[in-house]
Amino acid sequence: MSYTLLRGLFVIRYPDLPRQGPEPDGDTVKFRPDSPALVEGLRRPSGTPPDINARGISVRLEAIDALETHFGETHQELVGANAARDKLLELLGFTGVTFFEDQPNKVEAADQDSIRGYVLSNGIDANGRLIGFVYPGDPVEPDGADVYLNEARVDASANATLMEEGLAYPAFYATLPASLRNHLAGKSRAARAAQAGLWRNSTADPNGKATVRDLKALQQLVMWPKLFRRLVPYLAAGATDFTDFDAWLRADMVHRDDPLFLLDRGEYGNMHDVISAAGNDVQLTVWPEEFIISPDPAPPGVPTRP
Repeated sequence: MSYTLLRGLFVIRYPDLPRQGPEPDGDTVKFRPDSPALVEGLRRPSGTPPDINARGISVRLEAIDALETHFGETHQELVGANAARDKLLELLGFTGVTFFEDQPNKVEAADQDSIRGYVLSNGIDANGRLIGFVYPGDPVEPDGADVYLNEARVDASANATLMEEGLAYPAFYATLPASLRNHLAGKSRAARAAQAGLWRNSTADPNGKATVRDLKALQQLVMWPKLFRRLVPYLAAGATDFTDFDAWLRADMVHRDDPLFLLDRGEYGNMHDVISAAGNDVQLTVWPEEFIISPDPAPPGVPTRP
């Protein structure tokens, strides 16, 4: 599959509004494209237009899911979450980055507020973000070029490095070509086998259940972030155990019970098919590289771009 090359600037701080600036994390960073019209022309599998303005657009790194530094009023285990964020900024070329003590997700100072780089993207997600592989510097190809993305080019991305060093979990959507998915799955398995990065402390996975009694306990754990993002609203609504979690998931196929393709079974399913939850214990029963997540569907009446 070809990807569109977008030249521009990665931005981590607004000099005029530092306390209202971006909040980079381990799999999301702000990007100001040289040619915004190229972003407008990208595929929209979910029908959502790009959420872009004069300051840029958020890039969600393809194929990975880093621990949440912030998710609403919550976060995941911060040592791992911050390690992924700091490594991403380092890979893009940022140095001397510090964060406000009272706003720990906002950049207080850095040697560079923005830095040249590029994105290889094949579309816009349901939240209006640019989905892609990110790279420092300027490429040899011109802005807007169609690039056939092979394994070697993927390996040069920050996405692949974060996966390889065990700083992010895999999260494979149907928009990712199978050859790249298989290649990155191998990197994830190797990182897990080496107990690299977050894998030393990973829980709620096929190797063992996690006991979660409340939101406070949940925020101390290392687990697949998409599972964490499902648990937060369930517990925040007042649940004290997971007795009703399966039914809660199944009640909303768009925002909770994501459609999946289960690679080990060769069949379609949903998020509830890969989660076991009872009492205060919860567990992902299949490694996240072993299923493909479907993008959110387009809202009724909203056309998608091919």
